[in-house]
Amino acid sequence: MSVKSTPMESDTKWNNLQNLKKLLNDGLITKTEYSVRRNQLIDELTGTSLTTLAASQYKRRRGSSASDNVSNVPAIIPKPPPDFTNFPAEKSIKYTYDLKTRTWTQQEVNLKLDTVPFSRGSLRVVYHMEMEETDKDKDREVVPGEAKNRFVAKISMNPSDNKNTKVYFRDVETQTIAKYYAEKFNQYHPPKKVDFIKACVLELIMREGNPIVGVEKFIPGPYRKHNSNYGYVSDEERNTPQAFSHFSWEASDHTLLVCDIQGVGDLYTDPQIHHISGEGFGKGNLGMAGISKFLQKHRCNAICRYLKLPQLGNKVSDIGTIPTTRLMALNNIQIVTMVQQAGAQVIVVPLL
Repeated sequence: MSVKSTPMESDTKWNNLQNLKKLLNDGLITKTEYSVRRNQLIDELTGTSLTTLAASQYKRRRGSSASDNVSNVPAIIPKPPPDFTNFPAEKSIKYTYDLKTRTWTQQEVNLKLDTVPFSRGSLRVVYHMEMEETDKDKDREVVPGEAKNRFVAKISMNPSDNKNTKVYFRDVETQTIAKYYAEKFNQYHPPKKVDFIKACVLELIMREGNPIVGVEKFIPGPYRKHNSNYGYVSDEERNTPQAFSHFSWEASDHTLLVCDIQGVGDLYTDPQIHHISGEGFGKGNLGMAGISKFLQKHRCNAICRYLKLPQLGNKVSDIGTIPTTRLMALNNIQIVTMVQQAGAQVIVVPLL
């Protein structure tokens, strides 16, 4: 079932249409972006709805190329979170992953979703969203910089992912495991702590086809990518994110590597995990090929030395963030082992 517009909502959409024309005239969007977004707004005004938020814009044609597919991605208009006052609220099912029990729980929530994506990555388009926080959410520690009830919804640009919705759940499991390794990293008191935004999955039950989206808190600030899943290292080459990736390899007893580190400051999102088996953790898991690339490119820094990680590279760099003491007091880091069971990702820890 599509979300129906009230007269007030229709007025808002007409205003959006006029604003879109102004963006084109001011040179802020291209003619292609204007055309795509204009068609979206007209569809909404006339009662035509998307079967999914993004996928119907770029269904792969038989024989079409990857570039053809990307060209049909919804127009991206960079902007801050909108005023959601007049946006229609809709009920959705929120799925949350618990790492300790390795189970998913679900509950009904209300949300308001923007109609225009404000950003895109290599795999997803990103929308602003407002969602009520549950009692459990209200009890958690607030992440510095986060805005109350402000979230982002991430929709895959690959149409097949909207049919195989396990992709979204796997991404959340991966980010939750990366967050666990971040907590372990912080226990050794590095100069700067790291964290991963808590993610969840939403099923939009009031929309045709019940589309699935990945969701996490909106964190304002400059977004940076520090390394990739195949050897890329940012020109900045900050010590903390690179040392964390190295730490994950050693802490997992050489079974996995957390990489593709990106985010605002040292609050990260959308990580990739390479596992030596090459199984699990989504399509970006390149197994030993990805791990080997990181090990070849990595240059140990002062934080690696502080954690007493085996040295990679010819010389430890003393540029950038440096711990107050050269070496931590402990003899070594604790091992956290990752195993695969029936296709599920399971963490086995000596001490939780």
